[in-house]
Amino acid sequence: MIFVGLLLSCSQHYFDRPQPIDSKNIYAFPEAFRGVWTDGSDSLIVGKFYFANIEYKKISIPYSTRDTTQYAIFNDNKAYPYDSIQQRIIGIGYPYEIRNDSIYYTTREILEAQLGRKAVLRSVGEQFVLNVKNDNQWWELFLMGVTNQEKILIRYPNNEQLAELGITPIFTNDEEDFYEVKWRAKEMDQLIGKNIFADTLLFLDQQNLK
Repeated sequence: MIFVGLLLSCSQHYFDRPQPIDSKNIYAFPEAFRGVWTDGSDSLIVGKFYFANIEYKKISIPYSTRDTTQYAIFNDNKAYPYDSIQQRIIGIGYPYEIRNDSIYYTTREILEAQLGRKAVLRSVGEQFVLNVKNDNQWWELFLMGVTNQEKILIRYPNNEQLAELGITPIFTNDEEDFYEVKWRAKEMDQLIGKNIFADTLLFLDQQNLK
C-alpha cells in the first residue's frame, strides 16, 4: 500500500474499481507534478511514469504495550514493522531505545509505484485521482493536486465525511472499509467539493524544477 506509514492512525478505504468510472486512464504524470517534493524530512519523487515516497516516522509506544501492539514486533533490540491483517513482518528491523517507560524508534520506508496495470491516474476537474490496486485486488484512491504556492497536496477519503453523505461500506472491520461505488466525474467533483477527501497525507514543497 502506498503511504502506508501515514495511514497507521486511520482505517484504510478500498474501492471495487478505479474512479471516476467515466474518465480515461492516464499513464503519465502531468508536468506540474514532476520533481522532488519535501518538507525537510519526508520526500516524494515524481517522474513521468512513476513515483517514490521516502518517509521517516518517529514512533513511541508505552513499554507496557510492547507485546500487544498491532504495528511492530520487538526482538533482539530491534522493532520490526508488522501487518496485523496479513500477520507478517513487512520491513527491516530498526534499533530502538527505552526512555521513561516508553519505546522510541524511527522507521524509514521507500515505497515505489509505476503507472500501469496497478496504478492509474484519472482526472476530476483540475485535479487527479491516483488509483492504486492493492494486493487484495481492491483499489485505494488518493486525490492529487498542485497549489499556486508550488506545493503538492495528496488527500485520502474520510469515512466520517462519506457516512454523512450516505456512502457506507459493504464491509468493514477495525482497520479496513470496503466500498462499491460508480462515481462519474461530475458526481465525484461534487463529492470532492463536499470534502470527502478530508484526510491530508502529504503537503510538500517543490525542491527542483522539471
